[in-house]
Amino acid sequence: MESNQYKIFKFSINNWGHLYSLEHAIARAEKATGKTLSIEGTVRNADLLDNKDLPIKISFNQVDGIPEYQQTSDSRLVLGQLKKEQDKLSCTLPVDDKVFEELRKNLMEYADIDGIHIVVTIGILIGTDSWPTDTTVDIVKLDYAMKGDA
Repeated sequence: MESNQYKIFKFSINNWGHLYSLEHAIARAEKATGKTLSIEGTVRNADLLDNKDLPIKISFNQVDGIPEYQQTSDSRLVLGQLKKEQDKLSCTLPVDDKVFEELRKNLMEYADIDGIHIVVTIGILIGTDSWPTDTTVDIVKLDYAMKGDA
């Protein structure tokens, strides 16, 4: 029986970048097309992080076809693993063409508009109340929403 706890935290995107590598596209190394999209922010005051602010970087790699995501015992998709290091959180997630293009389009459309913030919500599964440094947890939710200043 799975005894993992479901925890969520949120952060606003501070920075993003898009890279297309012709060399990777030609080589098709590990099914990657070379397209990478990264978002960065800071997770603030999360209990699971001992109420410390930690930078987070999520990289999305566009792959050929639909990635084969694992499932939890309660049929949640495991989107990838989030690693906690001493001074940051990071992960690389494979996504198909349509998901990649939708993310890229939304970032390009909304990220640079004054007064709009893109807020990311991540849901993870963790087996304990603490998250040791240099370990990973399964990501089972990753949502983003555009929020305007009030």
